[in-house]
Amino acid sequence: MRRRIFGILALMLAGAPLAARAADVANGGDEAEERFTVIKAGKIITVSGKDIDDGLIVIVNGKIRNVGKSLEYPGNAKVIDAGNRVVMPGLINPHSRFRLPPVPRDGVHADKAVADEYFPHEPDYEVLLDAGYTSIALTPLGPQMPGRALVTRTGGPDKERVLSSPAYVKVAPDKKAFLDALDKAQKEIEKVDKARKEFEDKQKQAKPPASQPAAAPGSAPASQPASAPASQPAFTPPPIEPAYQPLVDLIQKKEGVQALIELRGASDYLHFADVLERFDVAHAFVCRNLGRSDLFNVADKLGEKKARIVLCPTVNVVPFSAERVNVVRELNLAGCEVSLAPMTDADAEASRVLRRAAELVRDGWKREDALKALTLNPARLLGLDKRLGTIEKDKDADLIFLDQDPLRTTARVREVMIAGEIVRRVKEETR
Repeated sequence: MRRRIFGILALMLAGAPLAARAADVANGGDEAEERFTVIKAGKIITVSGKDIDDGLIVIVNGKIRNVGKSLEYPGNAKVIDAGNRVVMPGLINPHSRFRLPPVPRDGVHADKAVADEYFPHEPDYEVLLDAGYTSIALTPLGPQMPGRALVTRTGGPDKERVLSSPAYVKVAPDKKAFLDALDKAQKEIEKVDKARKEFEDKQKQAKPPASQPAAAPGSAPASQPASAPASQPAFTPPPIEPAYQPLVDLIQKKEGVQALIELRGASDYLHFADVLERFDVAHAFVCRNLGRSDLFNVADKLGEKKARIVLCPTVNVVPFSAERVNVVRELNLAGCEVSLAPMTDADAEASRVLRRAAELVRDGWKREDALKALTLNPARLLGLDKRLGTIEKDKDADLIFLDQDPLRTTARVREVMIAGEIVRRVKEETR
């Protein structure tokens, strides 16, 4: 009998650690759930700091845990031998209509979102993966204010695909439409403020006197109410017109809300600058600087504002002249934070972005600025720089593997990783 009792106690003690471990997992402990992946890279372009030759990237559950040399990791980690690869953050396209229907929205529809027309077809995105794009901002189409963008990954699990929705409010190059819309939004704010003031005034008038007069000598005391007075009613604001709610949020500086204003040239910026002087709203710019461009004429003004601007990776020509001008470099040198996007939404242009960026570097643009314009800067513009754009601790492991330095014109993307998993191996015939 005694032996039986000791045997039961021994089994209970032996099972205690297992029970504690199971309880830890049930309560959200992640020790048993950590999935380690280690990339042994020939070269790591972190973008956030110096390049690392023969470095390691330690990834846990799709997030970068560490990057450097001679790092420790568990013996059961999945190891990816990329000794013949250059690894860098995935490219981010901050402005595109890729595979969206060519149906514009006329008028002010800031409450509409690309999510309403976003029905991804997996094979369509293979061309973006082959080009090195791991994220893309899909923007609405229209001549005034057609709605808000959506930021999505180009691959990976469906539940982790959409990164931001709704994203920025798209503003077409129409100063009057933008100003009128902001004026209307301001009136909506004033309408709510007026209603609140009227409500508060009525509440003050309805309040009982602060103190009751003393009772006359010999008179009976006033009767007390049978129950406590009812609570004061809450203010219900009048509804704001839905199409203008995002603009109200802009004026009231709601976190995460900004406008992306399209420019055709220098004069558009000067017109919009008048509006932005009156309404100090969060904003960035986009300009498809194809062929001839005079945007360099306002480089100093944009630079003074430290403007964020999306440009195409090309050397332009001065209007009415044969003189070449590197508008991208000029705006960058002036103080702008430049992001690059393909010249068009055609499949071939996505695959040419790295080569076009390399040509700008050959024309005098700094290499580190070009790399940021493809990765970190668009992440900042989209409000996703805490997750994307560099290779450093706690960032998402959205990475691309190239056969040589990305700014060599013959470089090719060979593998693409999203959320720590290889989602694409580029076939030889796609070169």
